[in-house]
Amino acid sequence: MTKSASSRAHVPDLYLNVEVPERIQDLWFRWEGAEWRRMRHMGTNNLFPPDQRYSVRPPRELCALHHEHWVGYRNMNYDPVSGNRWPGGAGSPFIPVGRDLNRVSEERRCEWDEKASGQMLLIETICLSGTSPQCSPNAGRPDAELTT
Repeated sequence: MTKSASSRAHVPDLYLNVEVPERIQDLWFRWEGAEWRRMRHMGTNNLFPPDQRYSVRPPRELCALHHEHWVGYRNMNYDPVSGNRWPGGAGSPFIPVGRDLNRVSEERRCEWDEKASGQMLLIETICLSGTSPQCSPNAGRPDAELTT
């Protein structure tokens, strides 16, 4: 299946001065594209790349319940004030290791980003497997009319 030009309207030709390969242009808004962008940051010696979760679009085939969970994990963000480790909360105190607190904070932010992304991918895998008992009867579109 060939992608239309409109689906690539927001895909840049260059990313961090590297030409975006055609196969990545097709996957720009999926996990493969996010991983490619993350690796471009790592290639510039940026050990704490920006979060790519918000550039990934949920699959249209997700049921309403899994779509809600997917968005919930996408919207979970690290709080630099508390500095709590994943999943955060009062039970995970900020105990810095080392002298550079900004580096510790960036490490924890990246930890949150990676774990939230992992949960989003897991939700996709579970829902799209077709075997989840949690899937709603009108699976396929988050805006589908639910029947009770």
